[in-house]
Amino acid sequence: MSKYLNITPRSETRNFFGKNLRRDLLEFLHNEIIEVMFTKKDGTERKMLCTLQSHLLDQSYESYDDKNPPKAINEEIMRVFDTEAQSWKCFLLANLKYVKTDL
Repeated sequence: MSKYLNITPRSETRNFFGKNLRRDLLEFLHNEIIEVMFTKKDGTERKMLCTLQSHLLDQSYESYDDKNPPKAINEEIMRVFDTEAQSWKCFLLANLKYVKTDL
């Protein structure tokens, strides 16, 4: 069981959505597939299953190492591998609605 509830809505859990949000999401993403819901730039909501587990990444895509990236990381954006679309996607952390772990 993870250290947070299975579904963590932004409005209910200040600790998770605080200054450690990026670090906590990276921990989940490197250990499992998680579901996130966020608001896209066009205003629509999107639900996505994503991960950063290396054995699940499509090998046709360049590996992404968040600890040693090729360029500076924008701390406001989370880059993840969408397991359903089998491609890299990103979303703004400020637009995150919920995180669902332990799927």
